[in-house]
Amino acid sequence: MDNTFRPVFEALKQTADGLILANEGIKKLADAVLNARDEHEDLRETVARLESLVIAQGQDLRAMRDRLDRNGSS
Repeated sequence: MDNTFRPVFEALKQTADGLILANEGIKKLADAVLNARDEHEDLRETVARLESLVIAQGQDLRAMRDRLDRNGSS
């Protein structure tokens, strides 16, 4: 191989290494996005369960207050 082509091939090797690193970065980013989406869904489910629990506790509290009011006014 002629030495005049050596810099070209070295540059091609560096470019290939850069592309490999960029690909790895893209894969990590895609994994992070998928994980974040999964966590978002988990949080959404948790918030929905907590919301239902708070509503149920509010209803229980109203029922207890009504019983107290009925018993207190008898």
